[in-house]
Amino acid sequence: MLDAIKKYPEMCRDAVERTNGSNLPNYKFDKIIVCGMGGSAVGGELLRDLMRDQLPIPIEVSKDYHLPKYADEKTLVFCVSYSGDTEETLSQFAEALKIKCNVICLASGGKLKEWCEKLSLPLVLLSSGLQPRAALPYLFLPMLIYLQNVGLVNLKEDLEESIQVLNGIDLKEIDNVASEIKDSFVAVYGQLLSVSRRFKNQFNENSKIPARFDVFPELDHNEIMGYQNLELNKSTSIIFLRDRDESEEMKARIEITRDLIRDSARNVFEIYSSGNSKLAKMLSLVYMGDYLSYRLAVLSGINPEKVENINKLKKGLKERLNFVERLEKQIENLK
Repeated sequence: MLDAIKKYPEMCRDAVERTNGSNLPNYKFDKIIVCGMGGSAVGGELLRDLMRDQLPIPIEVSKDYHLPKYADEKTLVFCVSYSGDTEETLSQFAEALKIKCNVICLASGGKLKEWCEKLSLPLVLLSSGLQPRAALPYLFLPMLIYLQNVGLVNLKEDLEESIQVLNGIDLKEIDNVASEIKDSFVAVYGQLLSVSRRFKNQFNENSKIPARFDVFPELDHNEIMGYQNLELNKSTSIIFLRDRDESEEMKARIEITRDLIRDSARNVFEIYSSGNSKLAKMLSLVYMGDYLSYRLAVLSGINPEKVENINKLKKGLKERLNFVERLEKQIENLK
């Protein structure tokens, strides 16, 4: 797991090369849906947050068995499943084909790869052998590079800066945070949904602890009230995700919030992003969060790679429903 995290810069470059070598079609579309679950959905959430102030078309991340009703022939659908066998994503893939959406798939193998090859559909084949949550550059950047290649954005310089930033991050401060939050419940408060949720998810999957997240400014309208019970939160460590270029109003809001609730928590930390571009700031925080969850697992004597409950759930669903086998019959009818 640690080796994979430290190879994020290398993965970024490889993801770009794989996308550019995939001969993806130049679709025409007026909305984007990213279908994925868990670690394979985070890339879509990062894309949505990054593009919010750049693209004039909507992006939705669909974590479900079914596409939203508005999906149609003018919808670009990214089906993202690192394993290629995520049943919710496969279900949406089948629906997207049925209603003739513009489909691009990201997978390292599995049914998604198999079905794309059978139906001659565009696929970015990802490097295999990783935990899905440790393959983030592969699950995010191909979508961004595609949007750049069709002329909707130009973030080439931002991507180069991001890789340089990732290579230069000093993780000593993160080691200290891991030591301090050991044996506590963790709450993550940031400014971007995608990055804050990524921290929370990695604490769940790598560190095997409950965690929660929320985002500014919304959390100031509800979450802060949960800290008025002083004793209830004494086992909670709070992490604020910060940006040195915060607007005056956001900086004031975060710091007032921090001062209001810090005495109710076990401890409070601030982790600042690195870089100048929004992309670099997002990826730097994700990188530090991934490393933090790994270090916390090691300090707690936990194997960060095992996800036994998730595997048991998947096995139970397969035995009870055989859902993917039923989908395969639908795909056969599309050939």
